[in-house]
Amino acid sequence: MRVAFGDDTKQAGLRTGMGKLLGLGAVIFPESQLRPFSSSMKALRTEHGIPANVEFKWSMPTPNYFKQRNEAGLQDLVRRRMIELAIQHEASAVVVVWDLGRTTLQDEKAEAKVLEYLYERITGALRNELGILVFDKPGGGHQQEDTWIARTLSMTNYGTSYVKPDAIVLPVLTAPSHHHEHLQLADLVTGATVAAVAGNRYGMELIPILRGLFHRNYYGTIGGTGLKLSPTNSRISTFTFSARIPSRR
Repeated sequence: MRVAFGDDTKQAGLRTGMGKLLGLGAVIFPESQLRPFSSSMKALRTEHGIPANVEFKWSMPTPNYFKQRNEAGLQDLVRRRMIELAIQHEASAVVVVWDLGRTTLQDEKAEAKVLEYLYERITGALRNELGILVFDKPGGGHQQEDTWIARTLSMTNYGTSYVKPDAIVLPVLTAPSHHHEHLQLADLVTGATVAAVAGNRYGMELIPILRGLFHRNYYGTIGGTGLKLSPTNSRISTFTFSARIPSRR
């Protein structure tokens, strides 16, 4: 059994001709590594004196805990260590990035397509095992959460044109991210990946370590497998994430 933790983000594209980017990503853990990762995260907090109630996010809420600490490089260090710990605990990541400025699909239709793409890539990353998908609770209260989950049911019940519904064994679950460091990791990975695609230098600085986390295909590449960039006919598809990288398994 594997558990996928997912989150979403929207960020402005900074590259020429790029619109707003919609991102949806997930970090997938073997069941046996869930508690060990939590223990490692607890040790990371202890090492740097970070309280348990500080939620790690790509875009930290105001007031930013790390800015208040005013320790040069601490936030960058924690980001890198979280990704390193995920790799050490056998996690893999899949992220879908949709350029809203280069497609006619917008709003709910774009979100539905991105979710479909992510579902297909999570299924592939399960490596023929069964899986559960947990997302951060959507903002907007119970009604919005119920509406969002209802949209996912056709996928988990019937699959998509490319994958059967056999691998994800339950409807999509939701949980508050401030209680789950696996969801905080999903926020970090999704946010950093979309930021890197957008041209944000802080995201781009994490490209080398993120490459080691992404799920990849038989040929050792992540393009279209661990990272789906859409529309595929744009210059975004040549982004450096698609470079061939050696397998770590």
